[in-house]
Amino acid sequence: TAPFHLIYAHRSLTDMVTASIRRLLVFCLLVVVMTGMPSVTQADCTSAREIPDVVKSPSLRVVTLNMAHGRKDGRNQMLLKGETIRNNLLELAQLLDRADADVIALQEADAASAWSGKFNHVDFLVENSMYGCSFHGVHASNRMYDFGTALLSKHPFQGAFAHSFVPSKPTTTKGFSVAALDWNPEGALPQPVKVKFVSVHLDFSRKSVRKSQVDEMVRVLSGLQGPMVVMGDFNTDWQSEDSSLKYLAGRLGLSAFDPHAQGLSTYGDKGARLDWILVSRALGYSRYAVFPDVVSDHYAVAADLVLKELDDE
Repeated sequence: TAPFHLIYAHRSLTDMVTASIRRLLVFCLLVVVMTGMPSVTQADCTSAREIPDVVKSPSLRVVTLNMAHGRKDGRNQMLLKGETIRNNLLELAQLLDRADADVIALQEADAASAWSGKFNHVDFLVENSMYGCSFHGVHASNRMYDFGTALLSKHPFQGAFAHSFVPSKPTTTKGFSVAALDWNPEGALPQPVKVKFVSVHLDFSRKSVRKSQVDEMVRVLSGLQGPMVVMGDFNTDWQSEDSSLKYLAGRLGLSAFDPHAQGLSTYGDKGARLDWILVSRALGYSRYAVFPDVVSDHYAVAADLVLKELDDE
């Protein structure tokens, strides 16, 4: 039998090795977990043509649309062939081209996913539309899907990043993407204004979750300087006293276009207005419309924005 001090030394050495192995295993597990977490692609411009860095149009045209994973008005994307989803997205791309926008905000935008044709829907739109620049934030990810929010433009984005909300099981994780463009209306300003654009998707099932998600948005976005456009599928309206949309607008100093107007519904047969474009005080609306084209289970919303005043933004 080995002396006690040798047994103790052997055990100590074994414990040290075991602890090291455990730390290594934990590290490897973290790497695996992080690898499987929702990822974010980089802002990119694939167009070979000359792209102006500064937008010089007198107004900014923005559009927001929930893409419904490319299923158009179908019941479920998993029941559709990849060719059908591609054809649906070609129709969507044609609508976006007709809109001739400066920035497009997309929700339920899929990366290559088993449940929606196994190809990247955002890349497909870039390849088949006038919008050669994109940023895609993936918020929800598992073996069947990778999807999130995205921004498209004819101009290169700056300072792009994505934020995924705290998971809200059993519903899929939501989040938002942010990117900026330089804008100098007709070259009238000494320096371009950097406008931030946000594409967001809030939870559909619970007010409490939407409220928490809005609080996350406020924490992240309140530190950004300059004019801001927040658009997307908010899964709520303006009417109720505890509206998460109204709460967000109040916290970030944003305004909505005629929030009590009729005829601006974006989802379903009951006139639900779930998709919105909100702007900070430096911006105003010169035009606002809902497109009647059926390219999703949501309707696209468009707005022309003008620069009112910069103040402290």
